[in-house]
Amino acid sequence: MSKQPSRSHLFLQHLPPQARCYAEVPGLEALLDSWLSIARQAWPDVLLPEEDFLRHVATRLSPSDEPAATLAALPVADLYLACACARGLSTAHAALERHLLPRAASALTRVRGGGLDTQEVLQQLRQRLLVPQGDAEPRIAEYQGTGPLAAWLRAAVVRTAFNLQRAEGRRARAEEDAEAEGSAWVERGGAGGDVELDYLRRRHQQDFREALAGALASLSPRERTVLRLHVVEGVSLERIGAMYQTHKSTVSRWISQTRRTVLEGARERLAERLQLSADELRSLMRVVHSQLDVSLLGLLKEPG
Repeated sequence: MSKQPSRSHLFLQHLPPQARCYAEVPGLEALLDSWLSIARQAWPDVLLPEEDFLRHVATRLSPSDEPAATLAALPVADLYLACACARGLSTAHAALERHLLPRAASALTRVRGGGLDTQEVLQQLRQRLLVPQGDAEPRIAEYQGTGPLAAWLRAAVVRTAFNLQRAEGRRARAEEDAEAEGSAWVERGGAGGDVELDYLRRRHQQDFREALAGALASLSPRERTVLRLHVVEGVSLERIGAMYQTHKSTVSRWISQTRRTVLEGARERLAERLQLSADELRSLMRVVHSQLDVSLLGLLKEPG
């Protein structure tokens, strides 16, 4: 029977060349034993193979003038959990969710502008940190153990919030530009010199009105209410956000998604009802899209 390699052997074989200073640390085997004990006591439900953990720590070490002190100061329980999360262990994800993410979310109070949807920021953070991109490890594997994992997560929450704010700012500006362009289109009388679109609009006006009405009827109560408030009553995104206790950027996304849902629902109904060719359907949907706000304004004013 072959002898099981010691923990120090497993650890040392994964040290990068620039970190060989740790190979001479006295009492290394006992130190590694204590690491596993500390980590498993902190996260008893997280069953990470010890070789995975030792490799994870070894490959992240940087050169040090005091290697023994550096190893002794490592937050090994945090590194263990980060490694297990990077390996995709559901128990590690659950522990992160239960013990660390709520504390990290408190950092959102430092983000200027406020009004952020905490759950949305956390969902973005989960996607960013825990989901692998291509062949790369999940980004939580980048945690080096130079400080507490909780502090690293708080910084990640703040970065995610800032990124989300910037993205929402760009999206809101694009939607304002699109809305202004649509209003100008209506003021010019619609399609202008496009004879095909003008013909389709007149011929199928009732068809796409009924298709839009059917698509609206399939929306959830909240979707219809928010769309009516914004389109018919002209309530601002900020006021709608206050009603639903969320940020205006979230309301903006709700409205954008609802518009897409309505357009897709109308397209499906028109395709089934009219049996048009693909080109004809695309042309008709150009009409539907260009007159969407005007059509919604009329339909949402109607009872029911």
